[in-house]
Amino acid sequence: MCLLAGVGLLVTGLVGLFSDVDEGVLALVLGIGVLLLITPSIIDRIRSTRLGQFEVQLVRQVAASARRAANSLQRLGLGRELDAYATIYTELRGPELKNVRAMVLDRIIERVAGAAVVEKFDQDEVKAMFREGTPIVRVLALGLMEGDPSLIDGEILLEAVSRPLTGNEQYHALRLVRDEWNRLSPAEHAALRSAIDASPHLKDGSARGDVARQIRALHG
Repeated sequence: MCLLAGVGLLVTGLVGLFSDVDEGVLALVLGIGVLLLITPSIIDRIRSTRLGQFEVQLVRQVAASARRAANSLQRLGLGRELDAYATIYTELRGPELKNVRAMVLDRIIERVAGAAVVEKFDQDEVKAMFREGTPIVRVLALGLMEGDPSLIDGEILLEAVSRPLTGNEQYHALRLVRDEWNRLSPAEHAALRSAIDASPHLKDGSARGDVARQIRALHG
């Protein structure tokens, strides 16, 4: 599709050279056409390069602590897709790409949460994913909880809020606390509220801070 669109734009641009089309528009069309032509080669490079260079085998990381969960993701046809998203997420570096990384990770969480809606995952395996997994696998475990609230564990949420490895982990844990507040016990409410108050990262104005403020209102 990229190649066809790229060729089409290049042909259109070349035809425009012999008409009265604005030069700025022609340059834009030709530039987009060239970009579309080289996009497949970039994707092929990511796909073909093995682990240790570009490819991130996310489902294999899941299998290290939760083999049945990894098999379920593979059976649902998510293996290659999740690996591709994880590769892109890992390669997007630099503070200027922070928002793009967050969007890619949100897509991963969305797909995993959808899997937990149609497939039953084991709660002990999900807990093991969180406790033993890499930073991205820990967020993946929270995504499964988002899809199936019966997987929620109060201790996991407390750890993710009070001692997160990444900001995304804390954000998704806070969302779970807010959305599934009534599933948690009064003791868990109090512990989570204390963890939120003690966290230095939950300042007003940030996405995490906004969710924390909503939880405080629930607690009150």
